[in-house]
Amino acid sequence: MSRALPVLVVLACVGMVGAAAAQGTLDLGLPPPSGSQNPVLPPPSGSQNPVLPPPSGQRYQPGVGGRFGSGAPRPAVPSPYPGVDQGLSGSVSPITRGLEGDAVDRVSEIGPALRRCWNPPEMAGNDGAMATVRFSLRRDGTIFGQPRVTWETRRSNPDLQAAFTTSILAAVRNCTPMRLSPRFGASIAGRPFTIRFHGRAPSNERPT
Repeated sequence: MSRALPVLVVLACVGMVGAAAAQGTLDLGLPPPSGSQNPVLPPPSGSQNPVLPPPSGQRYQPGVGGRFGSGAPRPAVPSPYPGVDQGLSGSVSPITRGLEGDAVDRVSEIGPALRRCWNPPEMAGNDGAMATVRFSLRRDGTIFGQPRVTWETRRSNPDLQAAFTTSILAAVRNCTPMRLSPRFGASIAGRPFTIRFHGRAPSNERPT
């Protein structure tokens, strides 16, 4: 009995070591925790850039936005209508020639088209006035909303400036519906135009 006891003790120790070793192998290669759909894979052989797990609460979506789907700047998409909704779209003065063609086909022809309907008040001596009007057109040339004066000079005679502003709004209303080419009408529908009216021809302006 005394010799059998050490043998049993040795066998028990070996069994415990084997169980521990078996338990250790079970801890390796376990599937990700329940609910995880994005296991982190090891980098390819020889790779110097290990794949890091996404931040907490963020899912890994390769190719979407940035490395982990957000946080990276998006490329700026240029406006498909350059020159229409940025800065002035045109200017009109008493020496601007009215549009000679039948249909407006480009942004630069909006001002000459309005000149045919504009009757500015007479200005004598040093009188002068300027104003900027903003409006939009539908594809069929009808006015979209109401034209709005966004800027006007304040140093001129108040009565003259009021008459000048009234003549501008009347020109926009009288010239609409404006005849637009089908291609141009489809491209500018709903886009804002900003036209500056000069009571006198600017010194750097030539007949157009």
